[in-house]
Amino acid sequence: MHQSSHKMNTFFDDIKPMIKKFEELLGLSFKVFLVTSILVIFLGVYVANLIFGESSLKVLQHLKIEKRILKTEIDTLKKENARLHKEYLEWTDAQ
Repeated sequence: MHQSSHKMNTFFDDIKPMIKKFEELLGLSFKVFLVTSILVIFLGVYVANLIFGESSLKVLQHLKIEKRILKTEIDTLKKENARLHKEYLEWTDAQ
């Protein structure tokens, strides 16, 4: 157990110069860069889900079009129903 913590310390000691160079290059701390990167990735995944996911804008547009089509179909069926009902009443009156 003591040996694994020693390996961890040497690992961090080995990467410290690289982190320092990285911080100098960016002009901000490695922790800030890491946290910002993670937030940007999560935001990207969230926005992608909004655009392409199950409850996306595409689905919303498709449902609006489908709603318009169904309303038209309902109107057509109501007119046909009224015509058939009139025809039925005329037929029953003729009997």
